[in-house]
Amino acid sequence: MAVTEDKPMIKFRQAALDELGSLKKFLFEYGPNPWNYLPEEGLNNTFSLIANNQGEALVACEGETIIGLAIFFYPSALPESFRQFAQSKSAIYIAEVVVHSDYSGRGIGSQLLSEVIAIAPCHHATKVLLDRHEENAPSAGMMRKAGFVEICTFEDLQRRHSGSRKTTVLGIDIPN
Repeated sequence: MAVTEDKPMIKFRQAALDELGSLKKFLFEYGPNPWNYLPEEGLNNTFSLIANNQGEALVACEGETIIGLAIFFYPSALPESFRQFAQSKSAIYIAEVVVHSDYSGRGIGSQLLSEVIAIAPCHHATKVLLDRHEENAPSAGMMRKAGFVEICTFEDLQRRHSGSRKTTVLGIDIPN
């Protein structure tokens, strides 16, 4: 009989407000890459929305260690630039999904997206939106695996500084 090693289970939970500082550090450590737009002022605003109960951070943990993070805004805080993509539906916007580099490629990002989709009805949302750099293949795969479909792609010179400099917006409808 083969001996199997028990792997710690990955659990998902809402982040506590007193974790926001360490989550911001996590985001700055594991989030930057040529495809991401992570201006400090924008992230400060993102974390302010969470602190003001207009969004939340969902974390993936292995034991007590945070290995992934998803940040999303409630429908009341949907960015103006995404309202057109909501198609008059109540929509959640996923602002960030970041996975610790030691855990990338294990489906944790897709699981975080699926968790946000599952939470969406609790916030009376019938659509979930997010975006990525057009050429970010790992994000494209993660989003496709979670069920997101492309809505449109457009030139985004302010936020995209590499490659095609285009943003792709994706969405998923939540059944009532």
